[in-house]
Amino acid sequence: MASSAPARHTPGTAGTPAVARPHGSTLAGAAYWGMVQRVALMAAAIDVGYIAMFLWLGSMPLAVVNIVSVVMYLVAYRLLQLRRNAGALVLIWLEVVGHATLGSLLLGWDSGFHYYLLLFIPAIVVANTRGLAWPMVVALLVYYLGLQVLCDLWAPLAPLPAASVKVVNWAHICLVFALSAALAGYYRRTILVAESRLRRQATLDALTGLCNRGHFVAQAAEVLDRSAREGTPVALMLCDVDHFKRVNDTHGHGVGDEVLVAVARVLASHMREHDVLARWGGEEFLALMPDCTLDDAAAVAERIRAAIASSALDVGTVQIACTLSFGVAVVHAADDLRAATARADAALYRSKHSGRNCVSVG
Repeated sequence: MASSAPARHTPGTAGTPAVARPHGSTLAGAAYWGMVQRVALMAAAIDVGYIAMFLWLGSMPLAVVNIVSVVMYLVAYRLLQLRRNAGALVLIWLEVVGHATLGSLLLGWDSGFHYYLLLFIPAIVVANTRGLAWPMVVALLVYYLGLQVLCDLWAPLAPLPAASVKVVNWAHICLVFALSAALAGYYRRTILVAESRLRRQATLDALTGLCNRGHFVAQAAEVLDRSAREGTPVALMLCDVDHFKRVNDTHGHGVGDEVLVAVARVLASHMREHDVLARWGGEEFLALMPDCTLDDAAAVAERIRAAIASSALDVGTVQIACTLSFGVAVVHAADDLRAATARADAALYRSKHSGRNCVSVG
């Protein structure tokens, strides 16, 4: 079990389970290891509570076991601070398995130390992506059953009164319930974050954060259906960054990307909340504007054109002066999106051939 732990899991106290390590950016990795450090400290604090409980119950052997556990967690915490992460995780795994095993043998199976081993199951299944999950679960099952057999044969090696054992069992049940809820919450948050990331990737342009083409078409279908039912006008505004190839050739594609981001920001600032704005492709942007006439859309395009043309875009260490050309069209009752976009594109073409930095309607 420990062989894959350094790369995949982080267990906790004599009951804090392993959790799946998130993949992705350096920022996500730093957050993960910060969480592991907090788990180590929390586990040490819980074991301090165990020390007090076992001293109160008169079990010196288990008090000593928990003192050793506290030391192991503090050493693991220090290793994590030194970025010796694999060693820290191995140490934590050894503490969890060893603590559950010694506790079961010293007080017997009814003490409930074995509950903590069950918390490894979801962590193993979620975290392993190389076909090792089921073999590891089976290995854990064999170890679990073997521990019960040993307890039947030998335990309890340091018995306590039945009432004290029941207190220990209740404490373990409460803690395992709390840890199970925390583990489920962690996985739920992980899933929600992953779903949100996938949703953004599926619907948003990675560079500008605007709608991508596919999401724009889906949103437009809903807007046009509503417009047809209500009889309200819908306008399209298509724009293109003038001489964008010159920007890339002169300043590099990195600066070109920053120009597109800056242009997208200006466009978005002039859109209403219910307008749909997308990066249509390359240096082209397309906006769908419900409840908007052709004249109103042309006026918005003119305001954006003037805003871009009047001041250079601040893109990091340089300022880039650029202009936009616009094509504006209204969606007719018998139109589909393709036909309306074609008219906006034809109007944009006229703007390009009229000297650029202007607005044409179609």
